[in-house]
Parts: sequence; structure tokens; C-alpha cells
Amino acid sequence: MHVVLRGLFGSLLLLLLTSAIASAQQGSTGQISGTVKDTSGGVMPGADVSATQIETGFKRTVVTDDAGAYTLTNLPVGPYKLDCTLQGFKSYSRTGIVLQVNSSPTINIELSLGAVEETVLVQAESPMIETRNMGVGQVMDNKRIQELPLNGRNPADLLQYLPAAVPQPQLNASSRSFGGAQGGLAYAIAGGQSYGVAYLLDGATHNNPYDNLNLPLPFPDALQEFRVETSALTAQNGMHSGAAVNAVTKSGTNQLHGDLFEFLRHHSVNATNPFNAKKADGTRRDDGLKRHQYGVTMGGPIRTDQVFFFGGYQGTNSRQVPSDNRAFVPTPQMLAGDFTTFASPACNGGRQVTLSAPFDNNRIDPRQFSPAALAISSKLPRADDACGLVQYALPLNTDESQTVGKVDYQSSARQSVFGRYMATKFFQQSPYETSGGNLLTTRQGGRDNLAQSMTAGHNYVLSSTAVNAARFAFNRTSIHRTNSDFFGAQDVGINIYDYMPKYMLLNVTPNGFQIGGGTENEARFKTNTYQVSDDLTLIHGAHQFVVGGNWALWTSFSTANVRSPGQLTVGNTVTGLALGDFLTGRLSGASGLQQSAPNFLEMKQTYVAFYAQDTWRASPRVTMNFGARWEPFLPQQITNNAVYNFDLTRFQQGVKSTVYKNAPAGLYYPGDAGFPTQAGQRPVWTNIGPRVGLSWDPTGGGKTSVRASYGRSFDFVNAQFHLNTSNAPPWGDEIRINNPPGGLDNPFVGATQPNIFPTPTASPDVVFTTFGPYLSLNYDMKTPYVDLWNITVERQLSTSWVVSAGYVGSHTSNILETTPLNNAIPTVTVARDVNGNVLPNGTCNPNGPAAAFQTCMTQFVNQRRPFYLANPAVGQYYGALDAYVTDGTQHYNGMLLTIGRRSARGLTVNANYTLSHCFGSPEGGGAATANLGTGYNDPNNPHFDDGNCTSDRRHVFTLTAGAETPQFTGRAVRAVASGWRLFGSFRAISGPFLNVTPGSDRALNGQVAMASTQRVNQISDDVYADNSIDPITGGRRFLRPSAFAQPALGSLGTMQRNSIEGIGSRNVDISLTRAFHLAGSHIVEFRAEAFNALNWFQWLQPGQAQASGPLAVPNLALSSATFGQILAAGDPRILQFALKYVF
Repeated sequence: MHVVLRGLFGSLLLLLLTSAIASAQQGSTGQISGTVKDTSGGVMPGADVSATQIETGFKRTVVTDDAGAYTLTNLPVGPYKLDCTLQGFKSYSRTGIVLQVNSSPTINIELSLGAVEETVLVQAESPMIETRNMGVGQVMDNKRIQELPLNGRNPADLLQYLPAAVPQPQLNASSRSFGGAQGGLAYAIAGGQSYGVAYLLDGATHNNPYDNLNLPLPFPDALQEFRVETSALTAQNGMHSGAAVNAVTKSGTNQLHGDLFEFLRHHSVNATNPFNAKKADGTRRDDGLKRHQYGVTMGGPIRTDQVFFFGGYQGTNSRQVPSDNRAFVPTPQMLAGDFTTFASPACNGGRQVTLSAPFDNNRIDPRQFSPAALAISSKLPRADDACGLVQYALPLNTDESQTVGKVDYQSSARQSVFGRYMATKFFQQSPYETSGGNLLTTRQGGRDNLAQSMTAGHNYVLSSTAVNAARFAFNRTSIHRTNSDFFGAQDVGINIYDYMPKYMLLNVTPNGFQIGGGTENEARFKTNTYQVSDDLTLIHGAHQFVVGGNWALWTSFSTANVRSPGQLTVGNTVTGLALGDFLTGRLSGASGLQQSAPNFLEMKQTYVAFYAQDTWRASPRVTMNFGARWEPFLPQQITNNAVYNFDLTRFQQGVKSTVYKNAPAGLYYPGDAGFPTQAGQRPVWTNIGPRVGLSWDPTGGGKTSVRASYGRSFDFVNAQFHLNTSNAPPWGDEIRINNPPGGLDNPFVGATQPNIFPTPTASPDVVFTTFGPYLSLNYDMKTPYVDLWNITVERQLSTSWVVSAGYVGSHTSNILETTPLNNAIPTVTVARDVNGNVLPNGTCNPNGPAAAFQTCMTQFVNQRRPFYLANPAVGQYYGALDAYVTDGTQHYNGMLLTIGRRSARGLTVNANYTLSHCFGSPEGGGAATANLGTGYNDPNNPHFDDGNCTSDRRHVFTLTAGAETPQFTGRAVRAVASGWRLFGSFRAISGPFLNVTPGSDRALNGQVAMASTQRVNQISDDVYADNSIDPITGGRRFLRPSAFAQPALGSLGTMQRNSIEGIGSRNVDISLTRAFHLAGSHIVEFRAEAFNALNWFQWLQPGQAQASGPLAVPNLALSSATFGQILAAGDPRILQFALKYVF
């Protein structure tokens, strides 16, 4: 059996070493340094200093230099023994040292005169003070990873308990990336961008290039530890500017070890969400949760002191039917033409609504209803009350699994290699399949995803003063988004082409319902990352030089149907209520009808970086760091050529593409003269980031440090950046029809754009559709970068306690924004055709009813655009047109206070408080797929949109703590009181800053998405309501509608972006474990966990729907009947029980 195991793991190691192609920095190791002196303080050159990893027997030896200094670099993490020998002195041996990831403790050695055969034994823990490293960092050690209550057991969740970290759940991994319980999480750390966190696992890159978030980390039982560092870091750190997360997978040791575990949840012991649907007896329905999470790990020797293995598996099965989803559907009274109840104050937040024509006294002849709307209404569930409210269950059945395998091989004292493979699967059944045919559940789709990661590493000790570390890695994600078939648009009488014959997209908002989802239907996204890096560490006297390079290639292949079924949007701008517009067949939403062919994207991008760093021990008390990192920007190559550039001068001069003969003047494509390759951008070769740092030990005793550093780091866009580019002509040929005269049933009848679907394949002679939407790249785009600086004072108070106070600042430049080039002109009220003739109903009356005027202006938005007005023959081919610009800036200032006690005598504590402020431009398009109309509101004044950052949280306090009872000697006391462990976490965070939006295009500028980025006028400083509960909706009144007013039509609101502070949150999680020690090292543990243990009401923000929870961006539309109310809450108290066997 031993031979079989050896052959199996040897084959795995060979496979990893030969097939894996990639890596990053040496982030999975640490180092030990110090000075050897005699008892009189004289330095001791020529002494042998060795560090031995206790669990594996790994050993590294160096000789002290002329100043008595030594440095042991690239040491694997874990417990160590430090030995020192010199002829004429007693041998020195120190235990209790635990080396953590990316740490560099200073351990000075004192030798006493005597025979070398005599040994001075020292038992002391590692110093807690960093006297060498730049930046601000903290380690999440293995004990906290294992013991802290972790909801979902995703280790990335633990980042929220580290300094200056602000979760950004609305930017978590989307349906295009790897989601699920182990999916990517977005954090803004110390003012950095949500996509600006660099993840490394075992020293190799572990970011998903599709969204620049983390790939799944190993589950807690397979993860050794991780370290988070932010602000100005050494030149070895790059690719992202906000922070670096260095994680290490567990390894095998000389002793066979592992565990088996099972975690259980059941709805019967959990509290219920206060917005769940009510049963007949008035009590709330629970969510029916049944969740099993189980697994096994095992590690040990294949050959003692030389070859080790570690493996693990975790599976998760979850079944849940949350009933806290809300929608409004037509009632029998509405279908009979009577809207008096639905328009009453009881159904509209206390205000009476008077519906506009064709309604009369809130009544209408049902014969005027749209046949398509009636057909759809017949398939919707029945309303629960007279207001049309439906509270429904959305079944969520998911299955996840993760497999981890790792082999370490110490081939000699000079060489070691390792290989690691990890695969994570996530499957989610489409809710419609188990909903009993509830059409409202089609807004959520299914998933069938796989993420794989392979890494191999080689460390080579060239000499006692030179060590080389190489990493090779390959990461892959395969995302398959699925949907259930129900019916298509043509099946209910809507005359549009069905690219997906049994699927449709309809959104009736506000206070309506949704069918289907453009980001929830059939799609496939595949991303591959290849990477290789090498780091050479050289020690020369008081200098430690590190030089290295990093090369990566990522490719992405996307196929989606975001708008190919035809996105039908119904608003409330015609009648005053969305369900009124729906039944009368008016496509009155911001976009009316959007449709395109399926969108495809094929992308590849190369990343290259080189760096050099010098850590100079200027004196025993002062260490300085100097370095620089060169990171040129090599733009994405769009290999299916779906990229373009618009130039105003070419448009004005009538210069046309030679690639697509029918393209309108102004557009260029790959193959046109001067167009940069398949990228549409030129490389930026001048990205050089200097790094400088100072660490000062004022007393020389290693108990106090003052550290300061400055650095410049760069950020790079993600792989999904160009996904919507392919919606434009001639590939997707997207059309946008606002308020079409033919309405819901025949949206192309009477519209200014013809029905061109299905569209032909792009060719040199393809005909371009009119009023196409474009999002143009500039040839010379600047690379976003951040200047970072910090100063930190740290003091170790005893052997176990440490406190620190620090300041962190940053300035972000060249944030990627978009600016509109072809916004409609609000003062143009007459729409003409290309021959100058007034179109039918094309005269909009600004002095008539406001709703009718806005409807008219929206319907003829394209005829009011400047390109059309300047040259209708060419301008008719341009609808919304935005251009990327890199002129956004943000500023961050923060104070960080920490206090920590490492695990000693049964107690561990770590507390962090951050006081900070972030202000500047909008976050821009670097975090996700860019969309038209989400950039600047005023193209002539970008600072008009300045405001508090989306990640701005003024106060963040976190506390994690644990206590363990000792092993008592008395049998009775030991049986009762020994083996107990209590761990918990507390987090309090102030609220995000919110926008109040009009709910429609009040500016009349025609930007489709601007309705959600325009703002209203604030007319009172007293914006907060009395927090009373609305008896109809059950919502908490948080904002006063009377404090805000709609801007005049044709103008932008004056309220500053993100100027209203939302509601904060607090949470306590607790775990209680009882361990029973069996024979030898065998242990059985029983564990109980409570998430939101105190069952605090977790209010979400106003405008966040319960269906999407904290993942949704708050939609605070002033036109909503429930404006300012909080209608959703986070999880109530959830209990979890576990059984674990440890050996």
C-alpha cells in the first residue's frame, strides 16, 4: 500500500510540474532574520544559524556575515526551532517560533562562552512586531480560521474582520463568474477599488481575471492561514493596487493527521425573516432550509522528512424555499378595468394616484387592454390582496463540492518542489423547475460551474546568500448559466423575433413584476489563466536584494443572450402606475424595447512585470526598503474583432471604415488604417511604480516599531470589460426603442427603427442598423494607478498583547469612466425625418401635461441627438454613444487602531477600528461589464458627479475572540469542564451613502441607464423619517419623500452623489465547541454555531428588494410608491450544528 501511495502521489506531482504553466510572487513563505552577539554585545561573524521546521524536518542553514547578521529566506510557514553554533561558545537552541505567511520576525541571538557541546535552550514565542515589512497587514491564523463561526465556510468572508476592509456585496461574483457559497467576494480595502485586491494561493495568482475577484479558496479545514496587506507594499506585490491576500494550503507532515466533519442546518431551529409571507394563522413562513456540509481531510508522510501529501474534500447540499419575495400583479378588479383600489393611498404609501389617459376616474374599458398583456396576466399567480401583492417562494436547490490535493517534496537540503490541484463545482437548479409553474420564479436561472486551479513551485538554494523561487500555475473557470423554458414573446402575441423561442424578458417597474432575466438565461463563459514567475533573493552584507519577473496570459470566451429574447420594459410614465401602463400595452420604461443578437466575445491579454527591491539594514534599529516595479499595460486583444473606435473628426469629415463599407462615418475597426491591432488601444510602456519604506525600532528591543512607506501601484481592467461591445452593429445590432407607438404587442409598428432580426452575420457588406448604441475606446487610454502612503506605530505590551495605531492615505488617478458624446438635446421639441419633414406626432408640447410631454420626448429621443441634427443622413446611424475616458480620481484617508492577543493560556483576541473617508469620482467601469449611460451625467462637468465613494463607511469596528478551558487534572472536573471552546465575532459598520434618483429620464437626454444615475433636488436638510412601520407594506419609513423634489424636465437634479447616509449594521456570530479526547491524538468534537446570534433586525437599505438582498444596488426612485421605505432584511438568527472527528 505504501508503494502504491508513493506511486500515486509521485505521478500527481509529475503531472502538476509538467502541465501547469504559471504563477505569482513568493507570498506563501516567510523569513527569519536577526543578529548574533556575545554577552558583551559584540557581533559574531561566522556563526552557523539554522531553522528547522518541526513538523516536516525541513532545514535551512546560513552563516552570519561580518556584522553578525543572518537572514533565512523563503521558509515554509509553520513551527520552527532556531539553532546557532560557533566554536568557543555554547550552542543556542530556541523553540516556540511560529512563522506565518509573509512574515519576517527579527530574532536576535546571544551566545555565551563555553563548549559547543553545551546547549542553551530558550522557549519563547515569535516576536509580534514587524520591524522590516512595508505596508499595513494582519494574519488570519489557522486557529481563527478553524474556530470562528463562518457562515457558509468561505474563508474569504473572514477578510471583513481585518483592518480597513469594507465588503461590497453588490459587486460580488455575478452570474457570469463563479458565484455560490465559495464564490468571489468584493472588498474595498483602505480606499482601494473592489477589483483591486490581489489574491495569491501558495505563492501563485488566484484571481479570476473575468471580474478580478478571488477564485474559490480552500475550505477552512484545508487552509493553513492567510495574510492581508494593504497600502504601500514592496515591489514584489503588483497586478492590483488595493491589497494583497496571501493564502497557504495545508501540507502534510511527518505525522498522519486529518479530520472528518458534518455541519447541519434545519429551518425548524432558525428564526424567520420578518418579511416572509404569512400563513393562515398570521405567523411567518420559514424558508424550509435543509443544509448538509460534510468532508474529510488527510495529510501525512509518503517518505519521512522528504515527501508529504495532503488531500481534502468538502461537499454541500442545500435545499431552501425562501418566501420573502414580493411582486405586484393585476387583480381581478384591475382586469375588469377598475383601478380605484390599486390607485388608492392604501396601495401607494399613503398617496392617492390619479391615472392619466386612457383612464377616466381610475377606470378603463377592459377592451382597451393589450391582448399580449392579458395573455401574460392569465399565466401569473393570483394576488394575495386587493393591492395585487404576491409574496412567493423562490426554490433554491444547490450542490457544491471542492477537492484539494497537495504534494511537497524536499529533494535535498538545497531543493524543494510542490504541486497543488483544486477543483470547485457549483450546481444550482433553475427555480422554475420546482416552483409548481410560478412564472415569477423565472427571474432566477440555474448554474453549472467549475473552477480549477493547479500550481507547482520550485525553491532552489543557490548558496547561503542566494535563493531562487519559481512558481507555475494554471487556473480555469467554466461557467454555464441555464434557464427553464416556459413561453416566448410570440407565444403571447408579441410581434418580435424569438432567438430563444420558449423564453422572454419582461420587467414591469416600479411596483410590478419581472419575467425572465437577461443575466439569468442561457450563457457560457470560459476563462483560462497561465502564469509563471520567478524571484531571486540575494543577501549581500546589510542588503537583501530581490529581483523577479511575472508573466501571465489569460483568455476569455463568452456567449450570452442578455438581450437576444428582447428586453421589454414597462414603466409608469404614461398612466402613472406601472401595472396601468402594462395592461394598456405601453412600453414606457427607460428603454422600452432593447434587442440584439446573441453577444459573443473572444479575448486574450498578456501581463508582464519586472521588479527589483532592496531591503537595507541601515543600522540595528533602522531598516529601509527601496524598489520599483515595471508593469506595462498590454491591452486586451479581441480576437473576434468586436471592438471599434469613434472619432468626431472622422465623423465631421465623412471618413469611413474600409473594413465595413456600410459603417457610418467616424467608426474604425481592426484592419482600418491606424487602428491598433485587435485591441483598439495602444500599449502603455511607462508604468513604473516606485516603492520606498522605513522601519524604525526606537528602543532596539524589538518591542516597538514605527513604519512608514510610500508606493505607486497600478490596476487593470477585467476580462468581461468588452462583453457589451459586441452588442453594437455589425455584431449584435442592438436596437433601442423608447415608447414605441405599437406598444407591447407590436413594438416595431410606427417605430423609427425597423425590425432587423434575425440579423445577418457580420461581413464587409453588412448593412448597419439605424440608431445603434456604441461604447467607444480611445486609442490612448491611461492606466489607473494609486499613490499610497502610511505610517504605523506598533507596540508589543507583553509576550501576547500588541497594539498599533496608523494612518493610511491614498490618491487614485485615471479611474476608468465613460462620458456621453451624443446625448439628446432637451430643448429640441420637434422630431423630423432625414428629409427634414416633421414625423407623425413628432411635435412635443412643453406647455401641455408633463407626462405626455415626457412620453413624447422619450419616443423621439434619437431625432433629438446632436449627430442626427447636424447630419441626419449619417447621424441616423448613431443612437446613444459613450466614450471611455480615464480622468476619474478618488481620495482616501483613514485611521486604523488595532489591539490583539495571540492565543495564549486559552485566550485569543483581535479588535480593529477604522475611521475613514473616501471621496471622488464614480467607481467607473473597471469593476464589471461597462454599460451605456452609467457614466458622467454632465459631459462638460465631470466633477458634477463627485461624491462619497460607494465603499465609504465612516466607522468600521470588528472584534474576534476566543476562550478555551484548560485540561483539568481532576477526573470529575475534567469530565465536566475541560475541552470547551467559545469563539465569536462582532462587527459594526456605519451605513453606505445613497443616491435619490428621479425614476425616469427627467433630464430628457436619452441616456438609457441615466434614470438610475440622475439625481433629484434636495429641498430640506431634514431627510430622515420617523422610522415608523407602514401598516400596509410592513416597511420601515427611513427617508422623507417631502425632503426631495423632482428636477424640472430637461434639467439635472442638484443633489450631490452619495450624500445621504444609509442605515448601518451590526452582527454577532458565536460558536461553542466541546472536544472529547480519546486515545492518542484522536478527538471527537461537538459544535454549535449561531449566526446573528442575538437575532438583531438586519435592515437592508431603502430601495433594496428582498429578492436580491444586500447584493442589489439600492434603487431609491422618488417616483416609487414606497420611496424611502426599507422593505427587506438580512438573515435572521441561523443555527448550525456540527460533528467532527480529528486525528
